[in-house]
Amino acid sequence: MTPTKLSAKLSIGSEPTADDLAALAAAGFRSVINNRTDKEGKLRLDSNEMALAVEGHGMDYVHIPVEGRNPLERDAQAFEDALEEKPGPIYAYCKTGGRSAALWALASVASTDIDQLITKCAAAGHDVSGLKAKMEMRREMLEDEEDD
Repeated sequence: MTPTKLSAKLSIGSEPTADDLAALAAAGFRSVINNRTDKEGKLRLDSNEMALAVEGHGMDYVHIPVEGRNPLERDAQAFEDALEEKPGPIYAYCKTGGRSAALWALASVASTDIDQLITKCAAAGHDVSGLKAKMEMRREMLEDEEDD
């Protein structure tokens, strides 16, 4: 497991092992976001076990389970909230990092150009270009909420 940095506060990757959690803590990570569901096969630890393991290393833990590569608005909002509220640096994971990349892109549309988000995710090995229309709609929705 090698964290891939997407922003100053966030790195993504695959599910960490117990040794990986120790390495993340030693590297200065302060929070972990789990984007796997407990229904997925080949989990090292379920969400409750992972929470205990993460917290045992002195890091904060958030579970935002996402099925598939098309997160819902509530998932993007929960991820955005975690990025704002939890101490960084943050390590977010799923099976490969793809869902975490998609959530970061959706959560970041208010502050970053959408094409830059797509490019940054592609450079990290995750194609989120299929979410471009959704990112544009989310940006418009957030702008409309600011106007109200």
